[in-house]
Amino acid sequence: MSELVINELNGFKNYKYESTTSRVVNLKNISDADLDEFLAITNILDRNYIKYKFTTNIDIRILGKK
Repeated sequence: MSELVINELNGFKNYKYESTTSRVVNLKNISDADLDEFLAITNILDRNYIKYKFTTNIDIRILGKK
């Protein structure tokens, strides 16, 4: 993933990109998740043709390029 995309993902308050696990991690619990940020992150990934899937606690696992 490009540095620009990573920087954009790390710009969110309630989510953080972890390069070691290739995941965007929700920093709150599932009931307090910020859905606006979640949707913005999925939009960034879609715009950059990055394949992903949702995991527990509304985390996003990066699978690679589409």
